[in-house]
Amino acid sequence: MFRPAAALVCAALITTASLAGAEPILKPHKYYGPIPQSALFLRVGMLGGANDQEMLDFLDSRTQPPFENNIEDFGNSLTFDIGYQHKPHPRFGFRLNASYSGLKATDNGNMVALAAPVPPDTISPELDFSREFKVDLFVLEASAVYYFADASVKEFQTYLGGGFSFGFPYQTYTDTRVRADNGQPFGEPIDLSEWDFSAGVHAVLGAIYYVSNRFGISGEGRVQLMESNFDQIEIPNETGDPETVGFVVKYTGFFVTVGVAWAF
Repeated sequence: MFRPAAALVCAALITTASLAGAEPILKPHKYYGPIPQSALFLRVGMLGGANDQEMLDFLDSRTQPPFENNIEDFGNSLTFDIGYQHKPHPRFGFRLNASYSGLKATDNGNMVALAAPVPPDTISPELDFSREFKVDLFVLEASAVYYFADASVKEFQTYLGGGFSFGFPYQTYTDTRVRADNGQPFGEPIDLSEWDFSAGVHAVLGAIYYVSNRFGISGEGRVQLMESNFDQIEIPNETGDPETVGFVVKYTGFFVTVGVAWAF
């Protein structure tokens, strides 16, 4: 009578020990820990919407038929961001963001030479010209940000913000001319450059997806309102003498960037 009971007890003990030593059927949830309040960002994207229309319209008006020119404004340009954010509250924070964008506008065509440096009593030669306006645009932004959700691993945290922008464009204008008949340089090339300072405002909408409590993926779009001046351009007047004129350059546009985040 006791032998069957003892056998059952032994079988139960062996089964229990086997189950205790087996791998769990459900994988335990990994705990990443809290997401730190501060983070650094590296992003790359494009800037669109900026234009040099005022200068290009002026240059275009100086090319009269039958001569013609081909104008290309800034278009979309590559931009790089590095940013820092701090969240003293789960839903509110502030950030600093620095960006660099390279812009270029061109104007190529042909025209007839003006009075100088053509000798008197000679026919003005036809010229091919190449004009280029390049901008290295550095922008520093200070923003206040509202987060629509608390930061959490494997979830999107969207945010909306806005603030002030401070632009430091390094602007360069070049103008070279050659004779259309023999390709020889005509006159001295123009090469002018200057730094400028521009203040503006911006708005930002973005999202962060944390793959762990330290690393995440960031994407955002920004709208920027900003303009600058370029006052050193020299254009030959009706007598061929250089005349200094100035133009407004508009850096109002939109940024679209993606990158990585590191919380610390």
